[in-house]
Amino acid sequence: MKGHVFTAGLLLITAPATADVRFVQDEAYPPYMMKAQDTPAGILADIVLEAARRMDVGGGLTLEAIPWPRAVKLTEVGKANGLVGAYYQPEARPWIATYSEPLLIEQVGIYCRYGIAEADWAYPDDYIGLVFGNNFSFETPGPEFFAMVEAEDIILEEALTTEQNLMKVNLNRIDCYVQERLVAQKVIKENALANVEFISVASEERSMVAYPDAWDGPEAAIFIKAFDEAIIDMREDGTIKRIIADHVGG
Repeated sequence: MKGHVFTAGLLLITAPATADVRFVQDEAYPPYMMKAQDTPAGILADIVLEAARRMDVGGGLTLEAIPWPRAVKLTEVGKANGLVGAYYQPEARPWIATYSEPLLIEQVGIYCRYGIAEADWAYPDDYIGLVFGNNFSFETPGPEFFAMVEAEDIILEEALTTEQNLMKVNLNRIDCYVQERLVAQKVIKENALANVEFISVASEERSMVAYPDAWDGPEAAIFIKAFDEAIIDMREDGTIKRIIADHVGG
């Protein structure tokens, strides 16, 4: 990854005590994570920034919205303290030392072009021989899926965004795509993709902040504990539900 400094998509929350903490999130994963007017936006950004406002310790929190592969790499090499929106995938990312309290639960769905798959198929075993799309650096399809890719039982083509992958499904350029349901349905509706159908739920995933093993010591422990406490308070007082409703309705 390039080593330049990222200046777009910054929000800074200040608090006394420890050194500044840098979180990174995806810039193209609406409604959960995105960039709007050069600042981080979306459900997860709102949750993270509200948690930061409630914390008594932890220094300044800088949240940046950048391409997901870059966000993953910056966290892996210790240039970011937290990767927002990560799932628990220890095999794929062994450099993650710990995870935050879940910010929310995401439901991952399988989407295919019409007539290629059945709702009662077991995922991923029954999808042998098909061509799947995936976002670069996303581990959303799960370890069993990637094991089948490694064995060449599933063919994988990656693109940068959800929209690009679903467009490829719609145009019969790939067979299927695995993505969080709110994210996928937003793209399908906005682009009127008539040749994409929801097949079934692949998994339910906890969306968290992942902290790298490169960030440790007492300051890290103080911050992580305070952030978790804020997330628990927000879950219990209904703030997280209200944030989600503000973005998707209901």
